[in-house]
Amino acid sequence: MIAVVDKLDMRQAEEKYTGTPGNPAYSRRMLLRTFIQASLDGIFSSRKIDRLCHENVVYMYLTGHERPDFRTLCNFRKDSRDLLEHAFSFTITIARELGIAKFQHISTDGTKMKANASTRYNLTQDEISWIRKLIQHGIETDEEEDRLYGDRSGDELPGDMDQEKIREKIEEYRLPSGKRPKKAAVAIANSVVSAPEEQKEKLEEELDRAEEQLQQSEQQAVSITDPEARFMKNKKQRIEFCYNAQITVDHGSGIILANDVVQECTDHGQLKPQIEQVESRVGPLPPGTTFSGDNGYYSGENLRFLEEKGLDGYIPDSWQAQEEKGKKGPGTFSKSNFSYDEDKDEFICPQGKELTRRGEYIRDDKDLYAYWGAPCERCPDQPECTGKWKRRVITSDGYEAERRRMRAKMDAPEGKKIYGRRKEWAEWPFGNLKHNLGFTEFYLRGNEKVKIEQNILSTAHNLKVIWRNLEGELERIEEIGGRKPDRSRGESEKWFLAGFFDLFPAMIGC
Repeated sequence: MIAVVDKLDMRQAEEKYTGTPGNPAYSRRMLLRTFIQASLDGIFSSRKIDRLCHENVVYMYLTGHERPDFRTLCNFRKDSRDLLEHAFSFTITIARELGIAKFQHISTDGTKMKANASTRYNLTQDEISWIRKLIQHGIETDEEEDRLYGDRSGDELPGDMDQEKIREKIEEYRLPSGKRPKKAAVAIANSVVSAPEEQKEKLEEELDRAEEQLQQSEQQAVSITDPEARFMKNKKQRIEFCYNAQITVDHGSGIILANDVVQECTDHGQLKPQIEQVESRVGPLPPGTTFSGDNGYYSGENLRFLEEKGLDGYIPDSWQAQEEKGKKGPGTFSKSNFSYDEDKDEFICPQGKELTRRGEYIRDDKDLYAYWGAPCERCPDQPECTGKWKRRVITSDGYEAERRRMRAKMDAPEGKKIYGRRKEWAEWPFGNLKHNLGFTEFYLRGNEKVKIEQNILSTAHNLKVIWRNLEGELERIEEIGGRKPDRSRGESEKWFLAGFFDLFPAMIGC
């Protein structure tokens, strides 16, 4: 880890803090390797890292016996997005040049990661509007008291009696819906009554931000602590304020090739950005590269994108995903059992009758097409297929050919075998992060800041994978280096990487 960080070009990051007044700034390189080591150890709190820098000999060595406090560590993590992005990209470059990452099969996966926000501490639009009125009333009351009584302060001001009355009304207040405000809203409202004007102005700015995020999310409530978080259902079936963390992993090595953290609850829109991020780091993927993703990435747009890129995609539709979990598959007369003729653009029912395109409409900003025309009234399967006196209508979004090709691949034994390998590589980085390292929620707040945390974790993960894949080269390095590391002191990894980077140009053919 030390050798990798020492090879990073950090001149731009260091120059930003050169020549600043006061004590010299801590080295960005030193802070970076401290954070990466902490991530490898499953330590994510700035205060805990601060304590380790004072007490743990490993961290004392990494910091050069300097002692950055938790504020310095926290500020570095928040302000070093570009540097951490560079470090993550560098680990992918190393894995590619050494042949650890093969780029033959890549998989994308997502998980709901809890935000640093309490589920209970949220506000609805009605509660935001109500608190705004209280703030405005308080400002107007302060201005009126200043006009009548001057700029005095003390318990004798009549405004204090008004504040008590306001607090009593707050406890009895009902929203337009007839419901009482939640405890969070009442607590904010009570604090507003006696707050100074500067604090009220700051709260108004926070409410502006919360209201903006509430409108963007189209959800019923927004977190006042982290307005950019969204209500999402996690794997434990809990609905909490979360972010949707995404990674793309190389099969066979486990190297993370791309990562992101988004506010969208679903994964449908994340396939294309993940592939584009991979290509921005390693160049265009070779035609025929295998891609796999779970049902969350299944959409007509994604299937067409994979085909246009020349990627060999494997993504199950909803029925195939249910069958994989042992649930009941589609019925005899479900849409998936209607064959599709791409040349004629028509569906054929189990009785061999054609349904042709006869109409189109828009729903949720998407163009949909309706197919019908089969003589359902004379069909013996009408009661089971459509219901008595009804006509069968099939709806499609214009990507039916891509869907049918994907379904055929996923139904084939070879397709099932290829897709079955996805769990071995795409899901274990998240499992390791959550269950082994204990990272179950983000520490920072805001979408851009949690992306920084994701980059630190991905960098630490990749360094660990690189080290494990290069352990077989240790004897070669020992022979050339002329000195064997003392394995009993746990020195082998540090010494090996240092020697490895001395040989790095020769090993990659430079």
